[in-house]
Amino acid sequence: MAVTTARAIVVPAVESKLWDSTIIFSHGLGDSGAGWSFLAETWRGRKLFPRTAFVFPHAPTIPITCNGGMRMPGWYDIVDFGNLTGQEDEAGLRSSARLLQGIISEQVERGISSKRIILGGFSQGGVMSLLTGLTSEMSLGGIVALSSYLPMRNQVPSMITDANRKTPIFMGHGKEDPVVKHAWGAMSRDLLLKQKCEVVWHEYDGLGHSVDPDEINALERWIAQRLAPESSAAADSGSAGAGSKSEL
Repeated sequence: MAVTTARAIVVPAVESKLWDSTIIFSHGLGDSGAGWSFLAETWRGRKLFPRTAFVFPHAPTIPITCNGGMRMPGWYDIVDFGNLTGQEDEAGLRSSARLLQGIISEQVERGISSKRIILGGFSQGGVMSLLTGLTSEMSLGGIVALSSYLPMRNQVPSMITDANRKTPIFMGHGKEDPVVKHAWGAMSRDLLLKQKCEVVWHEYDGLGHSVDPDEINALERWIAQRLAPESSAAADSGSAGAGSKSEL
């Protein structure tokens, strides 16, 4: 049964006594943790990841400049919507990264190896997952960024820790995304590859700012590989397997 707290929706592992991994997945602008709890419901329905707990954090409610200062759930402010090279809310980005790092630390304190923690998100949540995961001093099991981009591009490359430079990254993006443009995701992918990061890229024809069932299926397979016993995961070449529409 899911438990809602002030900061997150938490879905405990089905096999609680064998709990050995956690997936932390963050939502996009204006949403809440409830918006992505369907991932746990979907995989629970398929009897997948029974030893995995899920955490769906809620972003703080903040004023969003590009929306006329309206207050809504957001991991950071957006000053100029549609302008990737414009002013970034670095203070907000760093603050939310600390919040997510705190959730990671809580899981580790409860006995979960950081290498059995997957940090992911959609849109702003994916942006935060890239920033938090790549700069964390704790080695993670994987980073997921759906319909997202790499923030603070002039700074993050020098901030990537040795602990996570080789952490597998799953990136998925719709080719027709009008909000976080496909080109932004592809550029972020290329920048990460230039930094020798291990990125698996999926793109989807006709998809806007949303997720595709094939994308969720590819993510499911990728997570299964990341959370497999070490002997199985070591044999993985980094591919998310069949079913992706485009892969680099």
